[in-house]
Amino acid sequence: MPRPPRRERAPAAPARDKRRVAARRRHALRSGESPRIPAREGPRSDPYLAARLERALVELPPGYRAVLVLHDVEGLAHEEIAEILGCRVGTSKSQLHKARGRMRELLGLGQEIPE
Repeated sequence: MPRPPRRERAPAAPARDKRRVAARRRHALRSGESPRIPAREGPRSDPYLAARLERALVELPPGYRAVLVLHDVEGLAHEEIAEILGCRVGTSKSQLHKARGRMRELLGLGQEIPE
């Protein structure tokens, strides 16, 4: 049985939508808006996790927050983040590393639990 023909080109609409979403993200991050993070459902989830994360995100400097949200929440690659924010890839990686460390501090993670 012959294989069905392969698509030659991807439709233009998804690319246009991706650019539109990226533009909205840039605007929100530059204006200092805090992204909403829904809490995961489940028996082990912290009921206050979303509020704690939002509070910690607001405490981050704008550059850290932008890179952290774009990479860890939105799932963008460092190359895409660098293009959106107008910086170098190395800057994006550095900011992400620093942002994660600051988030750990703000959330009280990485500290030893006393016995």
